[in-house]
Amino acid sequence: MAPPAVLSDFLHSYGGGGGIHGPSPPDFRTAAARQKFGFAGTCTAEGMGGGPRKPAPRTHQYSIHDFHPPLVLPSFLFDDPVFMYELAAARPPKPQPQPPQPQQQPPQPPAQMPDIDWQPNVEKYRERVRRNKASSAAVPRELPHGYPRMLRSPAVWSRADMEGREDKYVFRLAPAEVAEAERAMEQFTASGQPMSALCRATFPLPTLGPRVAQMSQQLDSGCGFFVLRGFEPRNYSSEENVVLYTGIASYVADRRGRQDENGNMLLHLVDLGSQVAPDNVRQAPYSNVAQPFHTDLGEIIGLYALEQAAHGGKSKLASMGKVYNELAAHRPDYIHTLHRPDWIFDRFGQNPPYLSRPLLYKGPENSNTASGSSSNANMTLAFSRRLLTGSKVSPRSKGIPPMTEQQAEALDAVHFTAEKHCLTLECRRGDMQFWNNLSLLHAREGFEDDREKGMRRHLLRLWLKKDDSPWKSPKPLEGLLEDVYGDIKPGSGVTENWPIVPILDYDHVTTRKRSSGHG
Repeated sequence: MAPPAVLSDFLHSYGGGGGIHGPSPPDFRTAAARQKFGFAGTCTAEGMGGGPRKPAPRTHQYSIHDFHPPLVLPSFLFDDPVFMYELAAARPPKPQPQPPQPQQQPPQPPAQMPDIDWQPNVEKYRERVRRNKASSAAVPRELPHGYPRMLRSPAVWSRADMEGREDKYVFRLAPAEVAEAERAMEQFTASGQPMSALCRATFPLPTLGPRVAQMSQQLDSGCGFFVLRGFEPRNYSSEENVVLYTGIASYVADRRGRQDENGNMLLHLVDLGSQVAPDNVRQAPYSNVAQPFHTDLGEIIGLYALEQAAHGGKSKLASMGKVYNELAAHRPDYIHTLHRPDWIFDRFGQNPPYLSRPLLYKGPENSNTASGSSSNANMTLAFSRRLLTGSKVSPRSKGIPPMTEQQAEALDAVHFTAEKHCLTLECRRGDMQFWNNLSLLHAREGFEDDREKGMRRHLLRLWLKKDDSPWKSPKPLEGLLEDVYGDIKPGSGVTENWPIVPILDYDHVTTRKRSSGHG
């Protein structure tokens, strides 16, 4: 703070800048001097008189440190009351202590989507594991509360338990059983009844029916899947194949589900080719690309192979219980990540634009799985990878929250653990596969058709539900399952449709909004 004008003028005339060297001080006894510098009253400083005088000795200097730079003044000025009054008025106020200001954080860049693909990349996965391990804080070493360290039940298995043991899950039909099913097929087809009327009563199988019902117990209390082998689809028309398959399925489960918003009860899994829609927009069920591990919306999935591919196209099944056990033993932090409700599922333009929920659900203790075991709860993974990562034909929507690096690592860990332990099923022509979608993850190999040889992979898919199954869908998915298995609401405009041949509509095979998997 600079001194007031009266002091500044005085100091300038006395020595320029607060020093004591310079011309003699003015005679404050004269009125002219007091008027010039604004001083009033009588100067009583000792030794002050008329005429020139020598500067005060240095021992009489005073430094006024309230000014910057400090003022160095001769001592006789401090005897003048007028000067002291002016000096007091010029003294800057003492600075008041200021409360500490919160340190402003630099703006954070928007979160970015991890580099993760719909088709899992093992090199990217390993690099992410290495990077997250180096950069992350301490991760949980214990499982979430209530989650068991290990599941024990027949539904927990690995490839080594199943390879070379087809007798455990493949059931071959006797010629008499095939003939019985063909008679029921012909009887229903001739009746002219709609497909919605097809049930055990209208598709009687007095011998084969009880056997199929017994096989279906394997979905609840066994390995979670079985294969029925012995039919020859080439012997039947398209309509007869649909009737035969649906009639057999009525002995596996109690209800059939709608597979899209149009009420289609049946889906044709077949590569429709670029004539219907280009490869870059045609969704996976209508192409020949490999599909990563995922789950569908149905509680029980059924496939009927009308024809097999020339190369590839096999089904892959993996036990969720085995995947859980391995992750829980070696990376309990993955279990924490998977069961948190912050996974973002893209709805590709619908309202709301995304949903959030967990991927992993712990069910109640199940007495049918491992009697006497304290760790026999049903553990269910429920997700469609495309809705989490996007894909080449379904780019992830802009503006929705990205996946975290920890989620990307855990999602790939599920896939590669499932790949490690999965069983690959040869999908022969005529095979009917059924599996528990709440206990098994599934995937598909990519494939190549050979139309000249008549080898064009073509499967029929049903979504089924057993009302008395001990495996129950997680509560957060009940709303989605109501759209699949619930009664059609009056006035909804939805009807039960049974497409006998593949749907070739461009919009139907390219829409991103529809998902066969859990969303």
